Amino acid sequence: MKKFFFIWLFIPFISFCQNDNEFKLQNVSQKNRNDFCISKMDCFYIENTIDEFDEVGMFYYILYYSYGESENKQAVDSIDDSSLLYDSLYSFKSQKDNSHVVFWEIGGEYGPSFFTYYIRDGKLTKIGKWIMVEPCDTCDYFGYSLNDIKILQRDNDIEFLFLKETEFIVERESFKYDNWGVFKAGELIVSFNTVDGTVKRVEKRE
Repeated sequence: MKKFFFIWLFIPFISFCQNDNEFKLQNVSQKNRNDFCISKMDCFYIENTIDEFDEVGMFYYILYYSYGESENKQAVDSIDDSSLLYDSLYSFKSQKDNSHVVFWEIGGEYGPSFFTYYIRDGKLTKIGKWIMVEPCDTCDYFGYSLNDIKILQRDNDIEFLFLKETEFIVERESFKYDNWGVFKAGELIVSFNTVDGTVKRVEKRE
């Protein structure tokens, strides 16, 4: 009887875990420095162009996305070359369906910014531009490893759990920032709703 009660007690917990959809960091297929494919259908391209309407002729890097065999490329984001030290593309793949969370990491003067996207069946949704760093009193340059983020989907919400101490900042508009603060390891969970596109902090789950 005790054994039966023990199994019955853990059925909700087992069911809850099975309903979680985890996104795993995967290798990105890179044809050359500026072409990346995260699957057979989903590819990104980075092009350099000059703004003819800029008085000083500023160069810009533009990120494009394409799906399948379509030759139409969707312009996703752009940055000027004065703010770019390096760039890298990272993809987390769903373990249950053909969806991805993608980070375009841009190396700045003091630390990286992360353009964050959600992709499913050829539809790309911008999650936001995040600045996330691991605080360091003796560092001249700050960073945060994406290996220290766990991404889970629960129904329509995708949750980002930060496994190391993190300072988290959201860029709302150009040069307008919302500093959420510094969080201890495992304390910060950021939720993105795939239906309405809202991003918010959720309370830590025990």
